[in-house]
Amino acid sequence: MTDMKQGWARAAAAPPGRDFRHEDYIEAAWRRCRDEYGLNPEAPPAAVHVGGAALRRIREEHALFERLGRVEMHRLLGQIGQQTATSAAPSRYVLMLTDADGTVLDVFTDTANAGRARAANMVPGFLWDEPHAGVNGPGTSLHDRRSRVVHRDEHFFTCNNNMTCSAVPVWGANGRLLGAIDATCLDCDDSRAAQVPTIALVSMSARIIEQLHFTNNFRDCMIMRFHERPELVGLPYDSLLAVDGDGLIRAVDNSVPAMLGASGHETLVGRSVAEVFDISLDRLLEHAETQPFAIWPIAHGNDRHGFASVWPAKRARARLAAGATAQRRAIEVERPARTLPAMTRPRRDAPAPLAALAGTDPAMAHNVWRAERVMNRDINILLLGETGTGKDTFARAIHAASARGGAPFIAMSCAAIPEQLIESELFGYEAGAFTGARPGGARGKAAAAHGGTLFLDEIGDMPLTIQARLLRLLEEREIVPLGSTTPIRIDIRVISATHRDLEAMVARGEFRMDLYYRLNGVALTMPGLRERADRQRLIETICAEESEDGAVGIAPAAMAAMTAYDWPGNIRELRNTLRTAIAFADSGRIEVHHLPHMIVRQMGGPAATPQVTVANPDHDPGHDPDPSHDPERARIVAALDAHHWRIGATAASLGMSRNTLYRKLHRFGLMNEPK
Repeated sequence: MTDMKQGWARAAAAPPGRDFRHEDYIEAAWRRCRDEYGLNPEAPPAAVHVGGAALRRIREEHALFERLGRVEMHRLLGQIGQQTATSAAPSRYVLMLTDADGTVLDVFTDTANAGRARAANMVPGFLWDEPHAGVNGPGTSLHDRRSRVVHRDEHFFTCNNNMTCSAVPVWGANGRLLGAIDATCLDCDDSRAAQVPTIALVSMSARIIEQLHFTNNFRDCMIMRFHERPELVGLPYDSLLAVDGDGLIRAVDNSVPAMLGASGHETLVGRSVAEVFDISLDRLLEHAETQPFAIWPIAHGNDRHGFASVWPAKRARARLAAGATAQRRAIEVERPARTLPAMTRPRRDAPAPLAALAGTDPAMAHNVWRAERVMNRDINILLLGETGTGKDTFARAIHAASARGGAPFIAMSCAAIPEQLIESELFGYEAGAFTGARPGGARGKAAAAHGGTLFLDEIGDMPLTIQARLLRLLEEREIVPLGSTTPIRIDIRVISATHRDLEAMVARGEFRMDLYYRLNGVALTMPGLRERADRQRLIETICAEESEDGAVGIAPAAMAAMTAYDWPGNIRELRNTLRTAIAFADSGRIEVHHLPHMIVRQMGGPAATPQVTVANPDHDPGHDPDPSHDPERARIVAALDAHHWRIGATAASLGMSRNTLYRKLHRFGLMNEPK
């Protein structure tokens, strides 16, 4: 018998309050399993599987939750693998998403680990609530409605003693429990304390799912985001409220009552936002229409203060996206733009607000936070990331949000200009400096950016011969045009960007070390689109921008295909894909057949972390030779249909516990196919 079970044997005979040597919630869960559920830790658990039409109904009811969870779990599995690389191989982790009753909706793991997941009943349709699976991560988390770690022999059933589960409940609007997300390490030989990084990652994923679920359900409302600290507004740490056009609070997320000092969501929902916060509806609408995503101070309650921002309703967001150029200050450019042919789409030179670029992705939110701390200081910024991740857009947003926002933003691609022309393009030249020079000379990009920002894109492609002159510009803030001997003082901030590994180039002698350290005042890495937690929000936002009036929607299957795709070309590839799909979407909705074949093919082909599924197991209807004739069975079926096969609601309507209802479902053969 393991140490845990020996301890439990002693505790079972001891009076309440005896030191159990483990977390208090583990002791309480063990007592429930023994006293309330009548489970035996040495016996195999009851492997109850909800299959067929019953599982389809459950998954249909939780379609949005499951879709958002699938995207986030795909990302989380990779994060956990990186976080625990020194202590546990990524293949030892299995991720599960369950509904509020403990029914598994989705499972993610590495391909090599799929068989072990099936053997452990980590499969869609199996029940992992405490009455069936004993003390375990998702079951105990759902019962306690708290984050829970269940380590090795803390599990009730002996067969699960090699596992360590880290589970967090996921909440919907207005206090509704959606389910739980769990990360289980098989054959875990780490200590209990070593699970802290894993539970932190799972908690962040749960919060991201909660916020995405909330904003998806209340697209017709303004979304007000609130926190006591301004730097946390717009991040997964803030609180969300949905406010309708009449100024009434339609919904709050699970963090709002504690943040506002309210006793519960029911004390807030239905009230006017002006009763809760010191802001009128007209003022809130003004913020939503003219300053979306901006952060402003706000008072609430008994002279308590915080900070808020507001997202306009989806229709308003589409109008804002389409009219961005007219609503925001245009960026000053060096030369007037040529008139474009009528069929050519104008380039969007107006930057998106910096805070809006964070979305709900933690990495991008951290980039925004760091950029805001340095953008008004004499610190150069280096943007790193793959091609197409939006480095140019981020640079423009930094400039627009800074104190230099009213001055020029001058961009220069070091890869697009021939090597022999880069020097004259950057530093300018005097009349007659070389054959073919303009009679009046040229200012150059650096001088044109005076007072503002010089953006050097693809800085890794700058020739070594020019790097020394750029270093002098950064150190002395002056330039000498070609053909001149007179230095010109300039006041600029330099933001540079590259997809190359500059440190490796320095080691190979391809990039100056002193220039690298001068450019790298603060380095910000743009995540690839496949790594971002807010892929769906980005897809929706760009679709609204490209469809001008925001009238083109996206079918669920097409959205699932796009969120699952790897996007090697990142945001640039996404924008081109949506632009083409919109052109073919005559019905006003993008369908799967409007997407490129490689996106659809990846959705249908094998994935790097495949979802684990199994066929429905055969069921034995029990000792009743024909249970379909039982009147109690008919009454239960009627109640299940009336409550859309929600176990908790059905049990309450029948006046029985969930455990009793589950036993009757199994006895009457209703666990696989509702009749």
